[in-house]
Amino acid sequence: MLRRLLSAMVAVVACMVATAQGICVINGTIADCKLNDGKKVKSVTLTRTDESGREIEVATAKVKKGKYTFKCEISKDEPVLMYEIRGFDEGTGIELFVEEGTVEVTTASAAQVCESRVGGTPTNDVYSGFKAILNNGYLEAEKYSDESLKSKEKVKTMSQAIRYLIDHNASPMTPLMIERWLLHMLTPTYADQMLKTIALPLHSHPYYLSLRNKVLAGNLKVGSEVPDIRLSLIGGETKHLSDFRGKYVVLNFWTDGCEKSAAMIEEVGNLYDIVKENQEQIVIVSVAIESDIAAWKAAVSSNGMERDGWLNACDGLGADSPAAKLLGVENAPRIIVVEPEGLAVTLDMDMDELIMRIEQILSGDLYYLDQKD
Repeated sequence: MLRRLLSAMVAVVACMVATAQGICVINGTIADCKLNDGKKVKSVTLTRTDESGREIEVATAKVKKGKYTFKCEISKDEPVLMYEIRGFDEGTGIELFVEEGTVEVTTASAAQVCESRVGGTPTNDVYSGFKAILNNGYLEAEKYSDESLKSKEKVKTMSQAIRYLIDHNASPMTPLMIERWLLHMLTPTYADQMLKTIALPLHSHPYYLSLRNKVLAGNLKVGSEVPDIRLSLIGGETKHLSDFRGKYVVLNFWTDGCEKSAAMIEEVGNLYDIVKENQEQIVIVSVAIESDIAAWKAAVSSNGMERDGWLNACDGLGADSPAAKLLGVENAPRIIVVEPEGLAVTLDMDMDELIMRIEQILSGDLYYLDQKD
């Protein structure tokens, strides 16, 4: 009996070790708890943003005598991600990375949380260094009345910040800052070069994958690699486009209540009849750009799209859908075909031509090889 009990205890401990890597303690101090409206901060909320851009509340802590604490369990292999402490004036928060260790957050005034200091763990210290370069540089630039000198100082600051990111290319902070701060200023060529500076161990990190998708989206054309979009399937399962490597993927974007989309769905049904016996070679994915999930599911049913192997996806974000944005889909309907290696065969094609091309592919005629740029 004792041996069995000890064995069970060992199993429990082993399970705990396997699922919990460590603890992140966030200690916050607010010298002045008054907000702009004169009210005091009584509690704060720790939030994070998911892959679809939705803000999720993680935990809430009471503020007592200007102090608060969060404790976050970190599971094994959990990536270091940015979180935000909310509860101040609308639209403001304190950014920090949750990782093993103790994070110290010091806020002089609840009405000016943007000036909070965060440190104590590796990623937060690196991020603080990056922000210091930007803040100090732009403050220095504002000292000049001469616009040319001001511009020169800003260019100098940008150069220092880019150098800092390259020097800290193994930090999870770096791909996130490249995407948020730098990417919109870069040409596709330079964007790709910055992507290549990221250290190899980060290549499976969500921030690297997100940055890579944005870089691919900026250079999307026939023959180029298609961003690895996320697909929220109707049954609750989540897939990525890369999960279908080895197959041709016909992506069709549509909206309910649109005559052109309805006509396209009918034609996709005809295409399904052609490829249904070749699902190991070709998969059809209909992506709805809708915000009402219940209405989308009803439309899938009423349009006869519930067929074996015909996949239906919708993230419920409507025009803000990351999948649509990454593939440059501003208006539905639209058809995009991806070949087995993840390259774009076509980014827009009418249904008659598409059906003809799919029949060619099924017959072994890889017509599109001569069309790549």
